[in-house]
Amino acid sequence: MTHHTVQHGTATMEKGLSASPARVFAAWADPEQRKVWGSPSDEIDMRIDAADFSVGGEDVTTCLAGGEAVAVVRGRYHDIVPDKRIVYTEIIASMEATEGACLVSAEFLPEGEGTRMVMTLQTVALDGSALLEEAQAGWGSALIRLEELLQAG
Repeated sequence: MTHHTVQHGTATMEKGLSASPARVFAAWADPEQRKVWGSPSDEIDMRIDAADFSVGGEDVTTCLAGGEAVAVVRGRYHDIVPDKRIVYTEIIASMEATEGACLVSAEFLPEGEGTRMVMTLQTVALDGSALLEEAQAGWGSALIRLEELLQAG
C-alpha cells in the first residue's frame, strides 16, 4: 500500500458576473443548470445522479470522459442563504480511491447590475496530488461557462 503526504490548500477566487445575485444563485440551485456550466473542463461531462439542494442535502455527480466514468463527487450542503451564499463540502474520488475533500464557500455580492462572486476553496488531498490547483483550474473553467449561461438568458 502506498502512503502519500496529505496536502492542504486554501484559495479565494473572485468573478464578476453579468446577472443579479438571485439569478446566479438560481444557476447553482438548479441541477439542470449546474449540469450545463459546472464541469471542470470541456473534456468532462457531468451526470447528476442525486441532487438535494437543501441544508444537509447531498448531491452525487459522476464525471465522464468519453462516456466512461472517471470520478465521483459527493457533496453535502451545510449552509444555504438564498441569493447570498452556499457552503458545502465535496468528497472527490477517482474510480480507484478517494482523492480528497474540499470545503467550498460561494458568496454572491451585488455589484452594480451584476454580482461579484467570491469563492473560497479549502482542500485536503489524500493522494499526494495538487488538488487545490486542480480545483482552481476546474472552477476557473466552470465559471467561464456560468457567465456564458447567464449571458444567454
